Amino acid sequence: MSDEPARSDALVLFGATGDLAVKKIFPAVYEMAKAGTLGDLPVIGVASRDWTVEQLRDHAHQAIAARTEVDEAVWADLAGRITYV
Repeated sequence: MSDEPARSDALVLFGATGDLAVKKIFPAVYEMAKAGTLGDLPVIGVASRDWTVEQLRDHAHQAIAARTEVDEAVWADLAGRITYV
């Protein structure tokens, strides 16, 4: 058992597969990660579509790439923290 306390924080994105997430939320979360203000916060996408976590990550990457040039090192770190419910 670890001596570290369990995490009690996360960024939860409701409607993660929707239009608002594509146009605003994922690009903003990426910019926060790029600026270092997101820290190591887990990002949990919540939606009703029957997607895998990989589908959500691809969806997020496409949304970000449509708005800005993607730094793949920043993206790799962020993508590793994205999960889907």
